[in-house]
Amino acid sequence: MLTLKSRKPMHRLILLLLAVLSLSCTKQLASSEQLVFDRIAYVYALKPTIASDIWQGFDAKQYDVPLVYYTDSSSFIANPTSRFLRMYNPALVFRTSDLKVYKTTARLDSTPFHMAVNFTIGDTSVYDDLSPFMHCSSLEETGKVVTDVVTTETWVTMVVHEYFHGFQFRHKDFLQHFADSLGTFQKGTLKGLYKDNAWFKEQVDKENGLLLEALETDSRDEIRTLLAAFRQERENRRNETKRRFNTDIEAAEKMHETMEGTARYVEQKLYEKFSQKQPDRKLQRADTAYQGYHSFKNHKLENDEWLYLTAQSGVYFYATGFNMARILDKLQVPYKERLFKEKELSLEDILNTI
Repeated sequence: MLTLKSRKPMHRLILLLLAVLSLSCTKQLASSEQLVFDRIAYVYALKPTIASDIWQGFDAKQYDVPLVYYTDSSSFIANPTSRFLRMYNPALVFRTSDLKVYKTTARLDSTPFHMAVNFTIGDTSVYDDLSPFMHCSSLEETGKVVTDVVTTETWVTMVVHEYFHGFQFRHKDFLQHFADSLGTFQKGTLKGLYKDNAWFKEQVDKENGLLLEALETDSRDEIRTLLAAFRQERENRRNETKRRFNTDIEAAEKMHETMEGTARYVEQKLYEKFSQKQPDRKLQRADTAYQGYHSFKNHKLENDEWLYLTAQSGVYFYATGFNMARILDKLQVPYKERLFKEKELSLEDILNTI
């Protein structure tokens, strides 16, 4: 009897410990998923700010793009299309008045890192046929690849850059223009020309220098003179490229400059907003990687040369496009109302009218 009595309390103790452990694991799982929801909501909460202060219309419903968020083992999809829902039948795991987040039973793919807008062309059997989806890795997965990204705020600027591409592609005529051009010229070719040909690089850097000079002066006449010199240098380089490689790069350069230059523009403008923005106290309590914009407090554009110098930009047309947008701002040209709505209109086309 003593033995039986001594075993019953131990049995109950074990059951109690197992119950506590189970509740602890459930709470940890819920907390982990809640962090996903908080970060996705943070991305969506920035859209009205961008629309009011940086690029009007960015938060309009017709330009919304589904966001696929990847952890190391799961995929969460915010505001997916009806086609996606039919194909994957994901579980609804979080919702607000303007946000629905679903979770698939398995990760959508095994690619270790995502930070891009993707869509498929001409395959109606897939969920993203001519329907752009924003794909992003979590901050934790991003940090494994881009090691200097350690805060939620820095991560979200990368997401917004790519999300702006989704905004661009939600303009149907622009999406079709981009799709039609894919077979003729990839942006990697432009990158290769700059990387592999010293004369090409020298000319591009010279053109960008003229754009930077135009940004430094307040004389409209001097700006026009500098832009005329820019156009001449650019025409000479394109003609030389055609002569050497039998390749016309004008259309591709204009398109990628417009796409990437404006995405970088929105990203940098967000840096400026963050330098003045008050911390989100709720997110600060929930996300230990959120630092309340501390690293942006002393943001000065001139210190981030990778934004505007072609030699440090990674891909030159990001910088030239970014500088073109800044010149149009400086001259108070209403270019944002036209880009992407007018199918083949580029930053360069608008700059050429000055």
